[in-house]
Amino acid sequence: MSLWTARDEPVLRHLAEHPRQDDVVWTQSRSDEPRPELPAVTEREFHRSMQVLGDAGYVAHDDGQYDGGGGCVFTHFQVTGAGMQALGLWPMFDELGSPAQLATLLDALGHDAATEEERTNLQRAASAVRRSAPEVVRAALTGGIIAIGRAHFGL
Repeated sequence: MSLWTARDEPVLRHLAEHPRQDDVVWTQSRSDEPRPELPAVTEREFHRSMQVLGDAGYVAHDDGQYDGGGGCVFTHFQVTGAGMQALGLWPMFDELGSPAQLATLLDALGHDAATEEERTNLQRAASAVRRSAPEVVRAALTGGIIAIGRAHFGL
């Protein structure tokens, strides 16, 4: 079993599924006690995983501030888009040209739509995208992005 599967992936998944209200994560760099909310990982392992995940770009935070007893606080903490992708929770952007990936994204947006009309339109778009060839989807995405850039950003 690799460190990713034994330590880092479970820590990243836990952090992604339990976002911090205050954007602060406390760790204990010198303790071999189990982490209370993740008992398969020790406090020391959790702390090390925070550093590794930060180095990999899977989480972002300010530099840790240590106290004399090994405690450390990471402020402005967040799981990044790359971290969400590593967990399979966000689409890989290079795959959005795939009809299945884009349709999945449209379905997800539809679930959070503000109005019933918006939800229906996104569901219809997802259905149409599923029936399209990859080349058609890529061309439509490219054209749409260019049109948005021109209309809203003066490109």
